[in-house]
Amino acid sequence: MDPSVAIKDNPVPARSRLPLFLLGVLLFIAGPAIYATQMLALHQFKTPWHVPLLATVGAILMLLSVVQRPGIVRIIGLVLFTAICGFEWFAMLVVFPTPPYTGPVAVGQPMPAFATTYADGASFSDKDLANGKTHLLVFYRGHW
Repeated sequence: MDPSVAIKDNPVPARSRLPLFLLGVLLFIAGPAIYATQMLALHQFKTPWHVPLLATVGAILMLLSVVQRPGIVRIIGLVLFTAICGFEWFAMLVVFPTPPYTGPVAVGQPMPAFATTYADGASFSDKDLANGKTHLLVFYRGHW
């Protein structure tokens, strides 16, 4: 048998790679899509912590993809999506932080300042409680 002739009867199968970059992009898009569905279809207005978390996981998967197989398109995508992820975390933690918890209202202490609207759209605030008129406040937490 001639050693210069390659045997092609038993080819080595190509190692399949997970499409990490595509999976990262899908996770990145899933966060805002879930949030839009919650707001528009389900009318649930909650802090969207899942948006920057999914973006972070997506960016990590994109980074793994770039480490496995670098390419200019992947690197540009990674930089772009990492910048968007950083903006999402900045918006969540700095621009739109949750207000600090000051504790429950204590008996005998004045009510904290607030402003809301009646069901008919008229405004109502803590200053309206000082006029002596009886009011009923209902705190509706939503449906779950």
